[in-house]
Amino acid sequence: MLSTNEIKRQMQLGNIVIDNLNGNAMKKPNSIDVSMGNYLYVYDYQILDSRMADVYLKEVMEDKPFYLKRVQIPETGLLLEPYKVYLTKTTESVETHGFIPALHGKVAMSLLGVSVELNSGYKYDGYNGNMLLSIVATKPTVIYPDIRVGNLTFFPSLDTSNDLKVSSGITYGSYTSGMLSGNEIRRRMEGDNPDIFIDDTEKIVINPNSVNLTLNESIGIYTEPVLDIKADNPYRKVNLEDGMWMYPEEIYLARTNEWTETNNLIPMMSGRSSLGRNGLHVHCSAGMGSIGYKGYWHMGIRPTKPIWIVKDLKCCQIYYYTVDGEIDNTYNGLMQNIPKEELGSQMHRILQKKR
Repeated sequence: MLSTNEIKRQMQLGNIVIDNLNGNAMKKPNSIDVSMGNYLYVYDYQILDSRMADVYLKEVMEDKPFYLKRVQIPETGLLLEPYKVYLTKTTESVETHGFIPALHGKVAMSLLGVSVELNSGYKYDGYNGNMLLSIVATKPTVIYPDIRVGNLTFFPSLDTSNDLKVSSGITYGSYTSGMLSGNEIRRRMEGDNPDIFIDDTEKIVINPNSVNLTLNESIGIYTEPVLDIKADNPYRKVNLEDGMWMYPEEIYLARTNEWTETNNLIPMMSGRSSLGRNGLHVHCSAGMGSIGYKGYWHMGIRPTKPIWIVKDLKCCQIYYYTVDGEIDNTYNGLMQNIPKEELGSQMHRILQKKR
């Protein structure tokens, strides 16, 4: 994954073009803040037809609604309704040559139960256009116009070159960057100044290319029926000592038992397939970390069906990407070194900081 410095360099070379970029959107070490505008598209009916997917997409990208309904987001806010899918696109447009753009949601939105993600996951080398977003709220949630809703990242597009030889269908050569194997994760944890630090080393499980982390016993549940992304929404804490039921209409605030620190690498977090097969989402499209992140991993957990959860559950896995480009700054956001007692979203503080 490119460092922000490398993104800037490739922009100067014309290999990455980003229009309508906010002036201070490039403060993070390996991603760019992107925004949504002041309108959303909603399905004005309850039953969708997958055969119409391309038609829906065209309506959003060309701003010509017919089957979809265009909704303006007022300055006073718009209430997102649960079980509705909202479509929009970033105000920024992206063009790439030799690089693959990818968009991730923000943890501050995830902890409010709001999923913000690129519909098709990663885009492709040569992409040119705005990034399409789908937005889904777990609870009724007030959203506002022109907010920063995603982190835009870039990966080099690997192509066969003189450095890579193909013989009998097998590619030989070396890759300059990529995801760490489990053995490399273990190696990067060694020494006096390791790139990866995870406490409780004796308890963690290192997989072929990731590390399992476990669920802390303290869980937060919002106490208000309607959430507001500008508000410090109150929540109560419950203890998982004897386990508890989680229900689909709630978003559950949680963190890992393990404290992690990452240097010179980009950490990522995803759910475990064993939980996914039980319909449990451990985060709402916000699994990307930053170079230099220090802290617990915070999750907005959403169950699809009622499910019984216990403490110390292997709830997620973290994995690591190498960095392409110079690193001259590391993460220093609101989630850095956050106290273990704090479980709620920091979105209200982020928005106050942007003013």
